[in-house]
Amino acid sequence: MPADSAPAAAGVLARTFWKTAADVVICREDDYASSLIAAPLAARLKAPLLFAGKKGLPAGAAGEIKRLKPKRAIMVGEAPAAARAMKKIGLAVTRLADAKAVLAWAKSRKLATDYIAAVNPTDRTRTVIKKLSLAGALLAAGRGGLVVPLTYDVRWKVGFVGEDCAKDPPKGTPKGKAPPRKGIIEIDGKKVPFVATGDPRDRNRRLNLDLNGNGRFDDAGEGPRVMCDRVKIAGKEYVISLGQRNGVGKADVRLTWPTADVLVSDLQSHYAALGRAPEHLCLVGHPDAVPQALFINAKDRPTDLTSDLPYANTDADRFAEIGVARLVAEDVCFATLYASRAINYEHLLDESWRRNVGEARWENTFTKLFQNVGFRRSFRHRRDDLRWIVKPAEGVKGKRAREFDANSPLTSVAAMAHMDHSWWKGIGQTYSWESDVLLAPTLVESGGCLTATLDREADCRSIISRLLRNGAMGFHGNSRPGIAQQELQRHEFWNGVLAGKTIGQAHRQALNSTVVTVLEENQIEKGPHRYQLHIRTLFGDPAFRMHVPAKPRSAPARMEVTGDVATVHSPAQWWPVKMRVPEDWKRWADKDLYVCRGAGTYALRHWCGEQYDEEITCYTASLRTPRKIKAIRQVQSPPKPLGWTGNWHVDEHADGTRTYRWRVQLIDFDQKTGKITGKADRLDYRIEWETAG
Repeated sequence: MPADSAPAAAGVLARTFWKTAADVVICREDDYASSLIAAPLAARLKAPLLFAGKKGLPAGAAGEIKRLKPKRAIMVGEAPAAARAMKKIGLAVTRLADAKAVLAWAKSRKLATDYIAAVNPTDRTRTVIKKLSLAGALLAAGRGGLVVPLTYDVRWKVGFVGEDCAKDPPKGTPKGKAPPRKGIIEIDGKKVPFVATGDPRDRNRRLNLDLNGNGRFDDAGEGPRVMCDRVKIAGKEYVISLGQRNGVGKADVRLTWPTADVLVSDLQSHYAALGRAPEHLCLVGHPDAVPQALFINAKDRPTDLTSDLPYANTDADRFAEIGVARLVAEDVCFATLYASRAINYEHLLDESWRRNVGEARWENTFTKLFQNVGFRRSFRHRRDDLRWIVKPAEGVKGKRAREFDANSPLTSVAAMAHMDHSWWKGIGQTYSWESDVLLAPTLVESGGCLTATLDREADCRSIISRLLRNGAMGFHGNSRPGIAQQELQRHEFWNGVLAGKTIGQAHRQALNSTVVTVLEENQIEKGPHRYQLHIRTLFGDPAFRMHVPAKPRSAPARMEVTGDVATVHSPAQWWPVKMRVPEDWKRWADKDLYVCRGAGTYALRHWCGEQYDEEITCYTASLRTPRKIKAIRQVQSPPKPLGWTGNWHVDEHADGTRTYRWRVQLIDFDQKTGKITGKADRLDYRIEWETAG
């Protein structure tokens, strides 16, 4: 565009796309936060966006208004001089001071809003990666949504370093096996001495603080604090991270503000103005723009859990209501490039890749599930497919590349499932954060460890940002080391995607099936499913919907409700699969192991005493109803372990309806022989409804 400023660019766009306009949207050119709010509103109304100056309407904007002959100007933010100028020429002005006013106005106009992009306008100057908020406005505009600004001066894991105490720790502080560390937290003009104690390798860390400045560390409220406790300093409540291996560089104590519950409360106040929560929420930026929630892993563990889980919830129960994803990028150009790709995905579909899928390294169990909805036979990427950097020779072991190159079939797939040792610098022996290999618009899912970690690099580099830069449409992975129990989430994510759901909805399905198992196994406070529930994270545009070539050829597991009977049907077909045994499972290096796959079902895994991932295959029954249920009873009595545990779990909704969920095992399978030893083709559940009054 021939323009050297935002007002000039707005004029070019207005002249290019509008001869007349019923509405114009106007905001101050120096009010960045209001601009982020106004842009998707203008897109929603199919109206031009124009900019006002401090002293009123610039000549260019005034000229466009005269040419367009609008009936109404919608003013976002405060621009009183411009409002007066428009009233003088007889133009009706609707003044919307902020995002809440915009949302309330959208509600009053019955403009359904299912997409919210949460951005931090301070990312123009304060964050490591600048201005990713622009991509939030672009995504909201493309998805018919709106922007909510979370305008906070974020402190994300700000570190403070102490020194070893020459003597024992001060009186009242706990003793540990590692030398105590003493230092000062200096933040917002406040200095608070601290003592950190614990055991070697950052275990059992404890923190005492001299909050009242009397030289003691054992007064009321001064400790000991543990990982992810809260502390109030200079009027702000911070989350505490302890130990030297849970952030960038070395620090004994790290503080984060605002806490995720503050941000969730802020978002919910905006949802109240809108009248309901959105279907999709995109958190735009790294955690130094929109902090992740921090949860304690276990009291003796050295790291906290970073999670976007609370942003998916809107009420007191544990189930997710919103499809949440986070958008990160290497810079604003790649962020807006990604947003453009996501919005225009349907126009990018090409026969050379749209029906191809790939599996990488240890993963080889999803093939039948993909083929069932029309994808071609998948390509499986192995270590042997990597090119030689140094070819082996006599006395030379040889060295392979760390990632596939431009000749790999994985560059031309619509979806990729991966499992291997990984970290934030690469998905193991498949793709690295330095790769310049371009990808077709592919959805990537990995069971590798630490792929979604965002708190280890000072410059915010990550494998996710590189994948999204080079063509990927989304990424589903773990922010901490993944364990066997993640298989539930991996399967439910793909079940949702292959059923035609958006990736945000598929992630929500994975979260809620995991919540059912957390409740079933009583792992609310601790346990492997609770751990996986918090660390599984989705990146990209939550409203992105992957192209699925065809309807299922073989019917997936499903539930049908007729009157007071809910019937759970097994998938029409079961597929025993000889699995690719990871190199780590040394006892099984020369033996066969199998898993059983069925469309719409998932695997509940755990590491067993025989040193492999033992699994059972389940389905989450889900019944949404405005009526209350008094009891649910399984009609048949299949041989154990088939059927359910007798428990059901309630998810309340803001509209007065509720969803009842329960877990059902539909098949018994011998992983050593690959034989089905028992199955239930259908199971009926009789519903006893509560009577009115």
